[in-house]
Amino acid sequence: MGHGRDFIDQYRIIRSIRSGATCQIFEAVDANTNKKVAMKVLMAQAKKSRAERKYLQHEYDIASKLDHENVIQVFGVRTTGDDPYLSLEFGKYLNLKQRLRLDKALMLHRANVIIEQAALGLHHLHDHRWVHCDIKPDNFLVDDDGGTKLIDFALCQPSRTGFLAKLGIGKPKGIAGTRSYMSPEQIRRRPLDIRSDIYSLGCMYYEIVTGKLPFTGATPEQLLVKHLRSKAPPANTLNNNVTQEFSDLIADMLSKKKEQRPNNLDRMLGHLSSMRVFRSMPPHPSEIEPPEAEA
Repeated sequence: MGHGRDFIDQYRIIRSIRSGATCQIFEAVDANTNKKVAMKVLMAQAKKSRAERKYLQHEYDIASKLDHENVIQVFGVRTTGDDPYLSLEFGKYLNLKQRLRLDKALMLHRANVIIEQAALGLHHLHDHRWVHCDIKPDNFLVDDDGGTKLIDFALCQPSRTGFLAKLGIGKPKGIAGTRSYMSPEQIRRRPLDIRSDIYSLGCMYYEIVTGKLPFTGATPEQLLVKHLRSKAPPANTLNNNVTQEFSDLIADMLSKKKEQRPNNLDRMLGHLSSMRVFRSMPPHPSEIEPPEAEA
């Protein structure tokens, strides 16, 4: 590491936060500004991959041009040397997937805020004509008040619309993303536009309000086939506190044909502002009485 064991360039490493398949996330301090940051550092095997280094640069190139309170900030990148990294805004909270597992009642209580802010952050990315391609709870950081930030832009692709899309220009070379949240056109390796992200966001909304994924399968192949052919049970049949109109919105977002989904998040945010997600507000965890112990 740059200036000794505890440094990567000007960043002093404090502790490891978590590890993924290709990278490790550290809490660090920028010695030049004394500002706390997060460091996304490629792990040993990934360092050898030219593709992984390109993903890191690609993520920086996209995120550095974004400026929105619901999108993570990035500060710097290095793709050469022994420790390729991306430095970014430090988020002390967990991602939504972790919080749905650990803080289910609080996340349900904050669902209105999370649902809106996730769409606002993604809308900002779409305004820059990018498709995220990996929308899922893991890629949103959420605080205790429901404040939500979109993260991880490594798989982003330009939005493909119009004549070029009809010709198949920009067709992905392989399937990239996460199976539980993939749009049918993503699975079929068709050119993608923002409606692919809207499908994935619909899967995430479904999970937030029901605690279940819209589609599951005994094998990865079965799961992908369900995305292509099966209809998810309406969200309000799994949670009867979900309003009919929000359940219908999710169903529209999960349409197999992208032409039948909301075609932009600006319009969808307008619909969200005029509807209720729940019939009655889910209680804050502090308002939930613990079950009485058996005598």
